[in-house]
Amino acid sequence: MGSTIWYANIGELSKIRRVYAVDAIGDINKSEPLRSISNPEDMGKWMAEILDHFGIKKTDIIGHSAGGYITLNIATSIQSRISKVVLLAPAASFVPFHKQFFLRLAFINAIRRKGFIQRFFCDWFIAKGNTIDNEVFDQFIYGVLHYKWQVKPVIPKVIPKEKLQTIQIPTLLLMGEKEVIYNPRRALMQAKASIPHIETMMLPNTSHCLFIEDAKKVNESIVNFLHKDPPCELDSLVTSANVEGE
Repeated sequence: MGSTIWYANIGELSKIRRVYAVDAIGDINKSEPLRSISNPEDMGKWMAEILDHFGIKKTDIIGHSAGGYITLNIATSIQSRISKVVLLAPAASFVPFHKQFFLRLAFINAIRRKGFIQRFFCDWFIAKGNTIDNEVFDQFIYGVLHYKWQVKPVIPKVIPKEKLQTIQIPTLLLMGEKEVIYNPRRALMQAKASIPHIETMMLPNTSHCLFIEDAKKVNESIVNFLHKDPPCELDSLVTSANVEGE
């Protein structure tokens, strides 16, 4: 869905950091990808090239869903360039997807009608009673109906525990209590057992779009985390690739 999904967070984040909202390779945007990202080393190299382009020596990095998966792989590949990591419902990464996710994904690619995609897929990512800006899902639906991948997309998967254990970067993990793409409690437990310097939080009455569903709490948690010692006079970089588009 691209970097526009950060509409509920960008205001608060930009008060403490200069924010670069980067679309991952293959996202629907104005860039033209030359080659796909096929492994964690590619993800690290891609991000290093972005940081070099902007003259950024070290940065905080935030990722949601597939962006969270990419962020974790970046953290294992170029740790010296990353100060702090924030993960928002990272796709797979710690535990496998529920089979229902793939079933719903298959159905929306077979029954290509806007109303069906909205009800059967998009609304599934929001906890009952919560709402988000319609334009966010309109953008996603447009992509499903009219966009074809120009390069092979990154498919999130469980990252080996021994690899996650190498991450020495302070990390914050936020998940919605009503997450639907996998078991959030199991994912939190696995994350705690895998990443040495991690803080975790489960947000009540939120699902996969927690950073929009409860933007106030998420923004507050991120800002407090980034303000903690060690101090970081750095730029903040946001990745925004979403699992819904895979």
